[in-house]
Amino acid sequence: MGRKPRVEFNGAIYHVIKRGNNRSYIFQEKEDKESFLLYLETAKQDGGFSLLGYVLMDNHYHLMIQTTEKPLHKIMQRVNNQYSKNYNKRHHRTDHVFGGRYKGILVKDDQYLLSLLRYIHNNPVRAKICKTIAQYNWSSDHFYRENFNGFVHIDKILNMFSDNRKIALEEYARFMDQKEPM
Repeated sequence: MGRKPRVEFNGAIYHVIKRGNNRSYIFQEKEDKESFLLYLETAKQDGGFSLLGYVLMDNHYHLMIQTTEKPLHKIMQRVNNQYSKNYNKRHHRTDHVFGGRYKGILVKDDQYLLSLLRYIHNNPVRAKICKTIAQYNWSSDHFYRENFNGFVHIDKILNMFSDNRKIALEEYARFMDQKEPM
C-alpha cells in the first residue's frame, strides 16, 4: 500500500520533524547546526515560506513553517539534500544522514500553534540539556525574547499575545516559562 499524500496548501502552517537515520546524530558539532541554519535561511530568502519556530537537537529537529509560494515538500527536499551532502562531505561519510520521510503535521488552530511553539522550545528542557528554554542556543526562542524579526518571523505569534509589543513580549515569556501540561 502506498503512502498517503500530504495535505499542502499556501498559507498552511506545519510542524516538521526529521530524525537522523537510525536515530543517529545529525548534528555532531556546532558547525553542523550552523550549516543547517544557513541552508534553512538560504531557502527562506529564496521565498516560499516563513519560519515561525525551530529547535535543533543532536539527533532530530523541529520546525514550524508557514508556506507561501512553494509547497512544503520542495522546501524540505532542498534543505535536507543540501545539508546531507555537506554533512557527509565534512564528516567523510557516504551513508544516509536522515531516516525516512519527514513528518509534516498540519497546524489547524491558534491554540495548537502556541502550544506547539512551547513544545518545540521545551525540547532541550525535557531532554535535560538545560533547565530553562532561554538557556538553549539552538532554538528560535531567543528571536522572540529579543524581539528580533528576520530569520524567524516572530510577528504572527507575538501579535496573538497583544498588539502592544512590550506586553506581547512579557506574555510570550510568561507563556513559554509555564510548565507544559502533561
